[in-house]
Amino acid sequence: MAKPNTASTKNHRYEFVHDDGTDFVSHQRRRDDGLWQTVATWMIPQVTCI
Repeated sequence: MAKPNTASTKNHRYEFVHDDGTDFVSHQRRRDDGLWQTVATWMIPQVTCI
């Protein structure tokens, strides 16, 4: 019986990160060695309601 291929074929992804009350979105790409490298990060501004 053949072993199923569970390796991801994705080359890039977006990740949501929450840290100390601040939210970020990071764009990552897969390196040749299979690890993810962050290419860019955007801060999501907090909305203040008055």
